[in-house]
Amino acid sequence: MERYECKTAQAGFAAGRAWVVRPRQMETYRQGDARAEDARLMRAVEEMDRHLAATGKDGSRTDTALMDTERMILNGEEFLGEIRRGIREEGLNAPEAVKKTAGKLCAMLEESGTDYIRERCDDIRGLADGLEALLMDGGSQAPEEACILVADEISPAELLLIGTENIHGILTRSGSPTSHVSVLAGNLGIPYLYGLENILEKISPGDYLILDTEKGAVFVNPAGEAIREAEARQEAMQKKRAAQRAKADTLVTRTAVCANISCAEEAEGAWQAGMDGVGLLRSEFLFLNRQEAPLEDEQFEAYRHAAEAMGGREVVIRTMDIGSDKQAGWLGLPQETNPALGLRGLRVSLAHRELFRTQLRALLRAAAYGEIKIMIPMVASEWELDEAAKEMRLAGEELSRRGERYRVPEMGVMIETPAAVMIAPALAKKAAFFSIGTNDLTQYTLAVDREANDLEPYLDPLHDAVLRMIALTVEAAHANRIRVAVCGELAGDERAIEKLLRLGVDELSVSVSKAARVRSLVAEAEKRSGREGSQAKEQGIFSPAEGEMIPMQEIPDPVFSGGMMGECIGILSTDGKIYAPLSGTVSTVAAAGHAISFRNGSTEILVHVGLDTVKLNGEGFQIHVREGESVEQGQLVMEADLERIRDKGFNPMVIVVRLSAWSE
Repeated sequence: MERYECKTAQAGFAAGRAWVVRPRQMETYRQGDARAEDARLMRAVEEMDRHLAATGKDGSRTDTALMDTERMILNGEEFLGEIRRGIREEGLNAPEAVKKTAGKLCAMLEESGTDYIRERCDDIRGLADGLEALLMDGGSQAPEEACILVADEISPAELLLIGTENIHGILTRSGSPTSHVSVLAGNLGIPYLYGLENILEKISPGDYLILDTEKGAVFVNPAGEAIREAEARQEAMQKKRAAQRAKADTLVTRTAVCANISCAEEAEGAWQAGMDGVGLLRSEFLFLNRQEAPLEDEQFEAYRHAAEAMGGREVVIRTMDIGSDKQAGWLGLPQETNPALGLRGLRVSLAHRELFRTQLRALLRAAAYGEIKIMIPMVASEWELDEAAKEMRLAGEELSRRGERYRVPEMGVMIETPAAVMIAPALAKKAAFFSIGTNDLTQYTLAVDREANDLEPYLDPLHDAVLRMIALTVEAAHANRIRVAVCGELAGDERAIEKLLRLGVDELSVSVSKAARVRSLVAEAEKRSGREGSQAKEQGIFSPAEGEMIPMQEIPDPVFSGGMMGECIGILSTDGKIYAPLSGTVSTVAAAGHAISFRNGSTEILVHVGLDTVKLNGEGFQIHVREGESVEQGQLVMEADLERIRDKGFNPMVIVVRLSAWSE
């Protein structure tokens, strides 16, 4: 058995025989009849367009905006028009013209060096490869049995031409977690590993492969016992996912689970999946990959479609987040050395106010047909939000003068910058809600470019600094009685969900494909908190440690299990980290360092780490707060060395005691 280290584009586990896609030999003949060769090309284009259009209709499983992008490139003058000129004017056969055009376009685009342009080149190459396949052999034959697709590289168009029904995993040499084929694989629930050099030399058709993204490796031709274990694991995971999808339909959670979608049509998939609403509709799909700005009526129809598709459930639409990695060529934005720190998001809107106001008019008109809310991206100052509110007022006045039907929806702020976090108390007085974009918040907090692949180890969304930013945002929101959501990738990260709930997040917004799993995890986390946790959530009090909850009567100490200290629960801590269960004041810190109590008004909570650990006289405990110090919910206040406590013969169970009523 061979083991090869790889990188993860989409998490999961898969096992099966390798289905290898190899590069085709280019046809070398010179065409004699340009009209016949052009007709041959157009038949292939029409066939590919049908595949893309059919896939784009299934909003519950795929990214419709992605398919629209592919179709725009396929049928655009820069791509298709140039191919036809190669046939007509240079005497090239259709496959040669496709290959030459793709190479020329990518060479021109790659001069910019941006990740956005590199993704466009991936789209062009992928479409070219798909067209060549259709031209030379009628397209790739679809696998008839479950398999792992293996290729040097693969594009969304090629993947769809092959068919995804029997593809359980993908393994390639080139790729990235943010590539379009990775997005498509994620929406289809297909695990995806990349980064295996000389892949077509190491993997042969029919090899048995095990893709394990937890280990970041592919195993080639393992022993029979390993194959049986892998197939049993894969079958168990498939059954578990099916059960989760079925169970999710019956689950009701306090924490809302909403959808991140990239175009209006995907709202239908969010509705079918039973999601609580749309937490983020990215309006950029209307502005990118076109020659001019979308008209007001076009935007209005799209936004209204999303509102009506959700049947009265909330739809949060982000105003155009153009700039950085999302460029609209027709807008003529300047080239920037560091576009992530340049003209993007709200900054673009305020620099092009008529364009912004056109979008706001469309949003206000659509809001009359459903529960639309507007979200402003990339806010860093109060005055920016004031200017956005001013533009919305002006948009409403213009609609009134026109006699249009409209409604002024609530306006919220996307918290993506440390500056927004620091002024969150002020922003919360002006905004109707917060939504935390953890992708950018992580980037700006840790000073790590999220588009730079070689910096992946430094881009940790679970970094204490990032979690602290989230905690501060939640505190400011709740202090001003507004809700706070998380709409970045962290919302769908299984490692993060319980942390986010403990920090007080009210809503998680994720891709539709992750909805069932996330709702199940949310329900499990809420259930683990037990009755005390449920009451705590209502009053803004959260579990101070991660781990399994133990009912009071099962705590192996009569002082606690008998209720002599008050109502309590036990927690089998997984990492020894203790967080403030509420925002308030540290009322006591035990001299032995094993216990801290917190007070907010009439509510006082004692967090006691370990049974009889007072005898350790502080050994194994690191305290990060002082008596009388103000703390915020979710703040790290203590670290306990669980292994040392066990070695000393003590039980390290965390006991959480309610010393007084939850509320007056």
